[in-house]
Amino acid sequence: MTTIRSTLLATVASAALTFAFGAHAQDSNATLTKEEAKSLKAQSEGQYKAKKNIAEAAEDLNRADCKSALDGSAKRACEKSAKHAAKSDKAAAKAAHEVEEKKIDDATQK
Repeated sequence: MTTIRSTLLATVASAALTFAFGAHAQDSNATLTKEEAKSLKAQSEGQYKAKKNIAEAAEDLNRADCKSALDGSAKRACEKSAKHAAKSDKAAAKAAHEVEEKKIDDATQK
């Protein structure tokens, strides 16, 4: 259950950032100054790191739930599932970050 919440939270945060960047790009006719691009990249990097930390924290919580509620093979399967969910969340965060950086680079004045 915690994995679902953390995945949903990461998805909503990513969508909000993408929407905010899209609104900014539309307001400025999709042209950014170098300072704006640098600022947006810093924000994107910070959000990426935060999403990774959220995924790691969710993994720790899920593993703790597994250890306290299950035994034997069910516990190992639960921990493996928590690890894979965190890996998936981190990969999604990285992909979103790379897309955001590409959008910023494309919208930067040459």
